[in-house]
Amino acid sequence: MKRRPFSSRIPKTFRKPWNASTLVMAIVAIGLMLMAVVSIHTEPSRTGDYLEITNSKQQALFLKNKQELGLLQRKIQKPEASKPEAAQTKPMKVKVGIYATNNFEIDPNTPSFKSIGYVWFKWRDDLQDYLTANNLEIWKVMAPINLLDIPESSDSVFTLTSKPMRMEDGDWYVTASYSGTFYIDDTDFRHHPFARLNLPIMIEAEDILLNYDRLRIEPDLPSSGIGQFINTSVEWVNTGWMLNSYRHQYDSDFGFGEEASSYSQLVFDTKYATNTWTSFWKILVPVSIVMAMIVGATKLDPVHYDVRLTMPVTVLLTLVFLQQGHDGDLPRLSYLTFLDEVYLVCYILTLGSFCLMLWACRRYYYAIAIEDKDRRELELRRLDKSDDYWPTYVILAATISIAICWFTI
Repeated sequence: MKRRPFSSRIPKTFRKPWNASTLVMAIVAIGLMLMAVVSIHTEPSRTGDYLEITNSKQQALFLKNKQELGLLQRKIQKPEASKPEAAQTKPMKVKVGIYATNNFEIDPNTPSFKSIGYVWFKWRDDLQDYLTANNLEIWKVMAPINLLDIPESSDSVFTLTSKPMRMEDGDWYVTASYSGTFYIDDTDFRHHPFARLNLPIMIEAEDILLNYDRLRIEPDLPSSGIGQFINTSVEWVNTGWMLNSYRHQYDSDFGFGEEASSYSQLVFDTKYATNTWTSFWKILVPVSIVMAMIVGATKLDPVHYDVRLTMPVTVLLTLVFLQQGHDGDLPRLSYLTFLDEVYLVCYILTLGSFCLMLWACRRYYYAIAIEDKDRRELELRRLDKSDDYWPTYVILAATISIAICWFTI
């Protein structure tokens, strides 16, 4: 008996070859999209302003503790070699301390936060003589430059809680309270949902004549700190504070026709972070459960091809809704966060799962059309083996990809 050619025994329904031209066009389309993204990509313009840490003891402390240094999001540059100064231009000094009693209404979208607390100033006679000669007050000259809601009806952003007094050591002293909405100058959500945030209060002299050569602000570290209500933020967990003096180099001479101006600046940072376990249970665990459906999809018998094909689609829609919900509290960012990259890995694995389901269904109907029993059983066993290996491949690929995302973010 003459056997029919093998290809003729396969129903035409199951002998549709993969469309190579479609695959080529898909690759070309993806390449064109990437070229378009690269061509329209714009780099942000950077200002010439920068902060340069000036209290060397604190800088040494940061360099010793690299983990703590990583928490400081503000740019710290190594101070340049000090320039020779004339003897008659010895700078005046003022010591400033801050005690924050509460930070609240942290808004990453603005970004801003509200804070209340106390601030105090200590200065010597040389600065007092300058203030008296120019009819100025220290609490009016020194001001938080990142304050958003500047009061119009008041002549000062600080409210005095004591009159200026002369201490036993000869220094002048005054204390005041503050309350306002402050701008967050540097945000970094690259490790979201495990984000860290520094809430700064930046104090600088508003008198344009009191540049860095004439006035230096020193931090009162032993007396500064945070109060009992500092942990009342709903979403964020307080992780400490730091107080440093900086040299603020402006990218402008403000019309004097000289070199760019620099001023002494004090920065009080309260450090916050998202709760690690809360982020894990509320965000990463649901994503892992959804992706577990992809891992277990191959355990369904290929005869249920309709269920196997619809499962990746269902997972894809679920991932989209989850991502939209998790990103709702974040501003529109110009970079991908760690969570964005996790979802990107999930999308790729979901697409791979859908392609596998298509291939498995195709191979299954090809196998059952084989008349030779031994060859049919061999083909089905190969199909079962690929289904058995798929969960291992998914878990391994996801683990390696997410680890790379975390360490390269």
